[in-house]
Amino acid sequence: MPERVLVVDDEAPARAKVKRFLARDPRFELCGEARDGLEALGMVRDLDPALLVLDIQMPGLTGFEVLEQLETPRPQALFATAFDQHALAAFEAHAVDYLLKPFDEPRFRSALDRAWALLQAGKGEPASVKALLAGLSRRPLERLVVKVEDRWIPIPLRSVRRLSAEGKQVRVHADQGEHLLRRSLQELESRLDPRRFVRVHRSEIVALEAVDHLEPWDHGDALLVLKGGGHLVLSRTYRKAFLEKWGMEG
Repeated sequence: MPERVLVVDDEAPARAKVKRFLARDPRFELCGEARDGLEALGMVRDLDPALLVLDIQMPGLTGFEVLEQLETPRPQALFATAFDQHALAAFEAHAVDYLLKPFDEPRFRSALDRAWALLQAGKGEPASVKALLAGLSRRPLERLVVKVEDRWIPIPLRSVRRLSAEGKQVRVHADQGEHLLRRSLQELESRLDPRRFVRVHRSEIVALEAVDHLEPWDHGDALLVLKGGGHLVLSRTYRKAFLEKWGMEG
């Protein structure tokens, strides 16, 4: 049976080109096309493709962010990119195949040959892709992606005021409202920009810009009053780190 392919690119001519090349390769069949990364997340869940032909530079979510949001085992991914030299360096460092736009049919066929070999070997997600994503995970997140009913919504971190642990989930308090995210607070903390966010309690992370003022409280704890209303306990365990980042000596 042919392997199912989902094409993800925000440019219609680029999708049409890939579809044309795929139609001439009986090893693969097109199962769908997504116009951006958010649409791709839902389509991967519904269509279960074996291979993604995935653009990197897209509005909403980049190709990298799409892969990071997918649950394992992820589909094989064939990356396409135009000008991102940082992306090319990351691919080459981890031996991940990619297509540099504009690419021709022989180059596309060569990339498909490699993807086909991996799929037939039944190895699942290549170690090279895992290494690439591990390297990318050291960069601070720029947005969070939450699921609302059957849609995925990106929330820019510049609009996030605080993050609160709720069991195995995290409640995101943002200008757009509150949403639950299926990630741990510890995992998120490792991906946040430490210049903008700080842990203030074992179950709370706050954006420094969201704090209006600090009030003394009991037993070495303090109370953080937030802009726009609300407050948080600043545990004495995290007091020193918070005060240093907030610009005070404690």
